[in-house]
Amino acid sequence: ENRPYRVFVAPSGVQKEDMVGDDVFELDMDRNVVAPPKTPDLRQSACTPLWYVVYRHVPTAMCVIHTHSMHAQMATLLDPTEKATTLKITHLEMLKGVGNHSYDSVLEIPIIDNRPTEDLLASQLERVILKYPKCNAVLVRRHGVYVWGDSWEQAKAQCESFDYLFESAVKMKSMGLDCGLVPVSGTYREEEERNDGKERGVGREGDDETMQAEEKKEDVAATTAAPAFNGAASSDNQIDLRLATPTTIPLLPRDAKHLLLDIEGTTTSIAFVKDTLFPYVLTHLDDHVHNQMTNDEIIDTMVGLIKDVQSLNHDHPTKKELLNGTKDIPASLVQLLLNPIDDDNTTAILAYLRLQSETLSKMDQYKQNVLSLVQALMSHDVKGTTLKSLQGNMWKRGYHSGQLQGHVYSDFLPFLHWCRGPDPTTDAKTTQDAPAAPPVRISIYS
Repeated sequence: ENRPYRVFVAPSGVQKEDMVGDDVFELDMDRNVVAPPKTPDLRQSACTPLWYVVYRHVPTAMCVIHTHSMHAQMATLLDPTEKATTLKITHLEMLKGVGNHSYDSVLEIPIIDNRPTEDLLASQLERVILKYPKCNAVLVRRHGVYVWGDSWEQAKAQCESFDYLFESAVKMKSMGLDCGLVPVSGTYREEEERNDGKERGVGREGDDETMQAEEKKEDVAATTAAPAFNGAASSDNQIDLRLATPTTIPLLPRDAKHLLLDIEGTTTSIAFVKDTLFPYVLTHLDDHVHNQMTNDEIIDTMVGLIKDVQSLNHDHPTKKELLNGTKDIPASLVQLLLNPIDDDNTTAILAYLRLQSETLSKMDQYKQNVLSLVQALMSHDVKGTTLKSLQGNMWKRGYHSGQLQGHVYSDFLPFLHWCRGPDPTTDAKTTQDAPAAPPVRISIYS
């Protein structure tokens, strides 16, 4: 309509939900105030210089939105070194909502460093807008995001889409997934479409049977594949982290120098412990007690297991079963369980039991007591000190004999390599996308 462009700027310090038309500044393209707000004593937004950077370099932009979104702020911290200049996101449906991108595009959102006041961001903002013209947003580290569009409706929709993507990126990182990597499987690929006919033998006799067989195989795979992230039925998480390249930066606390790691669910699947290690103890317990332990070890273990039971709450099912006659155990063991054993009387009790063990029948009874106590404690997954020590000794023998084969997550060894820090003989060069890690000491407890 041959009218000059005007820029409408929100005031500083006024809650957006409380703002009315009389609070808005009207400026020309040279930042001169054409019409001040009718509400007195208002100041222009500190972001005003940044609006003009966008309008000057993105001629189609008609609205710019700035938010302090938590998801945007956290997305700028996915690189713990805080040196990354972009956040890359690919293969997410909401990429279609940010403009100029599709599902399988690689979106690069530039990241600039924060400054004490927002007007000081102008030079950085200008530089990255020129460098990344396809992206309709710029992240500010530890601050928020600027988003623009061809109308206020489009700017709002794109701002919401970007926020969705930032939240997805943060949550994917917490799962060990990199939002910037192309997934190896589970997504559409044009080459699969082209090769589909060849693989299924299109045009040959028996096509229907072939397709039905393939679909049946896919159905079986879908129902038997290991569930994501160390589910109870999974002993291998390779499916969980099957990406084109390994995650560049493991999830670690900032500046960590020493990590104390559990085994179950951290280095080894919980399912391996419950489905392999625990059954191994119960299967080989009788042989271990009768053929691998000395008399003194059996007595010490029996007393320790009794103390494990006595340390349980009064209403614990293991304790109730042993003392209330639910378990078929001799009266002599019940009597031992009812007499408290502590640091003051342990030595005397051990001496008395060793004296009694000189008779063969007593020693046989002590062995049976160990078997009964272990089975009772393990039936309710009690983590007793003596029980864990006995289990550890049995597992050690199992590994040495080859009866047990250990399981370690496929991503754990690369994680240990990352923790050792850069090797000067092989890691002479470190890229910004995969920064060198500081040496981290690892301790593992069981």
